[in-house]
Amino acid sequence: MNKEFKLKLMTYNIGGGRKNLGSRFSNILEIIQRENPDILAIQEGVKWESLDENEIDQIRSIAEDGIKSKYYFFGPTLTMQENFHIKKELFIHGIFNDWKNWQQGNALFSRWPFTRLGNSNILGSPHNIPLYKVLYSGNRETDPRYVILTQIDMGSTRAFVLATHLTTLLGERGVKEIPKKNEEAQMIRWEQCERILDLIREYILQKNELAFLMGDFNATYNEPAISTTLEKKGGFVRLLPRDNIGTHLKVESPLDHIFIFPGKYHVKYDCRIYDDKFSASDHNPVVADITIFDTDTEAYKKQGRGVFQEKYR
Repeated sequence: MNKEFKLKLMTYNIGGGRKNLGSRFSNILEIIQRENPDILAIQEGVKWESLDENEIDQIRSIAEDGIKSKYYFFGPTLTMQENFHIKKELFIHGIFNDWKNWQQGNALFSRWPFTRLGNSNILGSPHNIPLYKVLYSGNRETDPRYVILTQIDMGSTRAFVLATHLTTLLGERGVKEIPKKNEEAQMIRWEQCERILDLIREYILQKNELAFLMGDFNATYNEPAISTTLEKKGGFVRLLPRDNIGTHLKVESPLDHIFIFPGKYHVKYDCRIYDDKFSASDHNPVVADITIFDTDTEAYKKQGRGVFQEKYR
């Protein structure tokens, strides 16, 4: 690679672009355009189509009008066709309004092409891998959870990228917070992060490969899922935002995070939370400017491999 390589990462839960939940998709697009990330992870993106062939495709709109890249991937987590349940009011609304299908999930966008995991010299497609699948009962408690896994060829270097959205349970937070639900949710998220490590341990962590992990973790920095599993056990470094604000409307501490496993590189970053005052979504996006230094650079020679926060001016 070049001695120094710069890029911008961004993760954003867009809340399905649903106005009834306070989400405004046009404002979401403006934020993405303004930040102009090189790699973007989206949670709760929606694709919808009717029997009359009408459709809404937020993922394609973000690719064409937001990041403006042809390299993108949608990983559905919940669909009307596969997960229909009478307790899901949206699905009842859908069948009585002639919906053909409705899908919600994670998405990944990149300036650069995706490659195969086994051979990075050949173009490939990301994988949508389940982390949590139980009998769907039409509520948040049983929402399936996935992680997108891919490798991106950035020209002068390659990186593995993971994008995810972990579990939150009804009653875990908010006005009617239930302590036992909080404990149960933390255990579920801990198991999901353990599965992420199981997925990448042999081929990424043990081979000392560069990796980015981004998403809505529904977990604060001191939860076992993050502090014990991803950081202490997995060797990932959570990028510390310079802003002392939350990323979710109901929680003061950030629940959305960007992690880096540096591999053999020296990585410097400046991370921040885009303070939108929750006018576009019930989440604020997290943005990080990254510089990757090779072994021949002065930065690497002075401090070695690792992830280091850069003092911003």
